Amino acid sequence: MMNTVLDLRREQASAAELMTHFLACDPAFLASLRARTSLPDYASKLHARALRFEAWSGGRLAGLLAVYHDATAGVAYISNVSVLTEYCRQGVASQMLTTCLAHARQQGLRAITLEVARDNQPAIALYRRHGFSPLPGADDERLRMQLQFRHP
Repeated sequence: MMNTVLDLRREQASAAELMTHFLACDPAFLASLRARTSLPDYASKLHARALRFEAWSGGRLAGLLAVYHDATAGVAYISNVSVLTEYCRQGVASQMLTTCLAHARQQGLRAITLEVARDNQPAIALYRRHGFSPLPGADDERLRMQLQFRHP
């Protein structure tokens, strides 16, 4: 796997840039994001409420990882990981995930969870490489995974 290093930023994209990114990524999602949610509403919600780790190529948002966290409860939930097709399989998602997990550890979080389509084997492999394990009780289409942090 080639490891493309893009400009990694936090929370720089506007809601409109998030929307443009989702429209560009939508054909690559196994289940169309557009069919599952209102993209303008989702982009606005992520812009307003999520911690976002972003990979930029020039002025274009090439990758996005959005996470919600509850510092009081010590947990976080990854809501979205998306990378433009031309940057897939180049380590972009892994770089964003590494940065997100380092931030979670630094914040003293106990665990971070996510859901992924069961047939999205590349994503499942990515999450396993970063220490995520499947959780019981998921449905036939979605797999819940969690990473528990060990703090000294």
